[in-house]
Amino acid sequence: MLKLVILFEISKIYPNMLYSRPILSFLLFSILQLFFTVSLIAQETDVLMTNTRGVEEDRYKGIKGSPYIYSEWQTGKIISVDADVIEGVPLNFNGETNGFEIKKGNRYIELDPQWYIRVIIDGKTPEEDVVFQKNFLPPLKNKFTRQVFKGKDITIVEDFTAKIETTTINNVGKNEVIKKFYSKTKYYLIKDRKPTLFKLKKKVLLPLLGHEKELEQFLKKEKIKLNKEKDLIRLLTFYEESGF
Repeated sequence: MLKLVILFEISKIYPNMLYSRPILSFLLFSILQLFFTVSLIAQETDVLMTNTRGVEEDRYKGIKGSPYIYSEWQTGKIISVDADVIEGVPLNFNGETNGFEIKKGNRYIELDPQWYIRVIIDGKTPEEDVVFQKNFLPPLKNKFTRQVFKGKDITIVEDFTAKIETTTINNVGKNEVIKKFYSKTKYYLIKDRKPTLFKLKKKVLLPLLGHEKELEQFLKKEKIKLNKEKDLIRLLTFYEESGF
């Protein structure tokens, strides 16, 4: 029906064009493509704005620091519980609310955590994408965690939180209240569907993985100190590839 309407409108404007099938086909395809693109964008925007709520821009006024995991807003995609995918969204993770916010102009909008299950921050390449996933295992149940490593047998996730701490200082005879955000990062190793909290230390992680002798030799050979995430990923990649 839509095709017939478009054909009729084109024939009124360009009556001779109906005799040129290649031009007509190209024009019809272009119009239909534009129509469906606009419809898709409108649908995505409607879904996104329906499952959000506005937040006050100045809600953290007077508080030092930031509750966000990124210093600058990132571009990424949102995956809903119904597998809807919305791309190209400016967003950031708020460690105080344990939720994602999107930025629309000067407005800050909080996504409904019951509606989305995964957020992917766009990297320079697909391999550099950063995945945030809602967790369903205690003690991380219903929390969004950043996926640090995903292997066949083990997964490492980061739990980022931010809290407001209040201190009172004496400033020239007057008590002054200072509020500041403090962020904290925790790492969990998930194996056999059981998350275990650990620190980036050799004496803590190796017993959790097992095969301590082989892993110790690898760390010494590769001169890995295991105090950074990239060191952790190298070790876990070796662990997975070794088939322990």
